[in-house]
Amino acid sequence: MKPILALIGLTLAVCAAGIAQDYSGDRIVVPARNSSHPRVVSCSLLNGAITVKTHAGNEVIVEGDHHGREEHEGGMRRIGDSTRGLEVVEDDNVITVHDRYGNGAVFLTVPVDTSLKLHTLSGGIDVEGVHGEVEVHTLNGHLTLTDISGTVTADSQNGPIRVTMDSVNGSKPLAFSTLNGVVDITLPADVKADLTVKSNHGAVYSDFDVTLGGSRAVTERNGSPDGRYRIRIDNTIRGTINGGGVDLTIHTLNGAVYIRKKK
Repeated sequence: MKPILALIGLTLAVCAAGIAQDYSGDRIVVPARNSSHPRVVSCSLLNGAITVKTHAGNEVIVEGDHHGREEHEGGMRRIGDSTRGLEVVEDDNVITVHDRYGNGAVFLTVPVDTSLKLHTLSGGIDVEGVHGEVEVHTLNGHLTLTDISGTVTADSQNGPIRVTMDSVNGSKPLAFSTLNGVVDITLPADVKADLTVKSNHGAVYSDFDVTLGGSRAVTERNGSPDGRYRIRIDNTIRGTINGGGVDLTIHTLNGAVYIRKKK
């Protein structure tokens, strides 16, 4: 692995094992080493937002924003803070990003054909224009993905999910879930999907012609010693879009669900 470290206030240039990394404060540029397969960028934060945009280049650019942190103590300014900055590790086209301080926003600029694995404890995640496999998770925050092609897995415990897809990889499932928040998904008009939607406290809307199927009555054991069964009504909606295809699963406990047709 090639560890890359950038600290606030330092400007470094390092060349090791035939790979050069460009450092400028909290900005790290990782050039392409292997063009045989797309890159995977993994970024994990404790408290901070993640924003991803694409560019025409083949480098991955990682930038940190640490504005608003306490810089003074008793009229004196802190010097040489080694606890702050970004840490980036690259290994065979897999780039892993951490904020060593844990509370700063991270901005990623990536090639279009890049897969993403993004996690934050508290903070929103915004992604635009990526073609690849996108996995985004946050405990508290919104998830907004725009002009995505490929496949998406999005999970937020508390926050809305809004996704717009230009094209869908028909061989891999799509999954969206949140406990508290609206799920608003826009898909290509010709998408073929097997739909499973559950909203415990919220309505489901779509301008697709959804063909509903499956029984809503569920028989299950009631746990009594006599082995009796009970019948309950399952509020899961199952159906197909354009005859069926990719598995599309949407779940929210409290919030409406919108499945829109891309115009």
